[in-house]
Amino acid sequence: MQRRFASVLITGLVMALGACEDPAPETTVVPIRVDSTIAAVVNGETIRASEVELEAAAQGKIDPGQELDVDDPVFDEILQQLIDQKLLAQEAIRRDLNTDENAIHRLQAARERILGNILVENLVAEEVDEAAILEMYEAQTALQQLGEEVLVRHIVVDSQDVANELYDELRGGAEFAELAFAHSIDRSTNAEGGLLGYVLPEEFAEPLPSVINRTAVGAISQPFRTELGWHIIKVEDRRTERPPTFDETRPKIVQFLTLNEISKVLTRLRTRADIQTITGDEPLEVVVPEDTAEVLDLELAEENDAEMGQDSIAGDAEAIEDDGSTIITPETAGDREPMIETLENGAPTDEGEEQ
Repeated sequence: MQRRFASVLITGLVMALGACEDPAPETTVVPIRVDSTIAAVVNGETIRASEVELEAAAQGKIDPGQELDVDDPVFDEILQQLIDQKLLAQEAIRRDLNTDENAIHRLQAARERILGNILVENLVAEEVDEAAILEMYEAQTALQQLGEEVLVRHIVVDSQDVANELYDELRGGAEFAELAFAHSIDRSTNAEGGLLGYVLPEEFAEPLPSVINRTAVGAISQPFRTELGWHIIKVEDRRTERPPTFDETRPKIVQFLTLNEISKVLTRLRTRADIQTITGDEPLEVVVPEDTAEVLDLELAEENDAEMGQDSIAGDAEAIEDDGSTIITPETAGDREPMIETLENGAPTDEGEEQ
């Protein structure tokens, strides 16, 4: 049946993506709100309010895209975590831990994961819109084969003799719910009079589906045996299965469409990429294509220029007298007491304002 079309489609696509050597980026997409509101300044480095909201959403404390008021306790809780994180990072840099070869590889891996997630966010923004989501929902709904749901109560006992006695009482007019409450060994349903609720018979193991299907509405079955014991069931209603609503299905459709876009992008990138992998014990010789080398040379030159500019800025900052208005750089932070400014009373601090 195609009732659970989204989960089936997603499972197949995930398996296809899993065949790739490199894992796909995470598909949980949290919209990022970027503004100039600064929530804290830690030794000259800023933490934005939008960063606090993003981390709060990642921790499940707010909904994705939800804005947090600065007076909200959650805002302060997450802000303090980010301050601690930044202090630890600054201390790691002060100790030159970021220059360790292992650290460089880990930072590069983290950078690639973040860039992959940013790509996913862009794919979702460009391709996974409401029109595409609705189109898939309508198409899949049209293909669904809806089953029949049956409202069932049951009594489960240990022995056939007890089941026969209860069956005789039921035929004599006893209330099914009362006998289930008093005698059924199924502790998950006996308090509700043996109510299983609306079920799809095919979801159970035989002989339960066959017994449910041949029992008329309002009738009770003869005792029958399963691995759980001896059963008697009562069918109270039958109805066509309700299809899942758009809101119920939407998250799975978004996930499927996102994975589909990632799959298409990865297929295109792998087709165009020069990929070398190790085979056996043969050492792998890195051969960079000429066009790729030119791009890398350009990027390295830009990075070197940026580093020289930062060195100049750092030198200028150290030349300023420490009169309370000095911007302390991460390189000089270890020589001073930590300076932390936080956003208070809802008053925004914008980049460009004098700290």
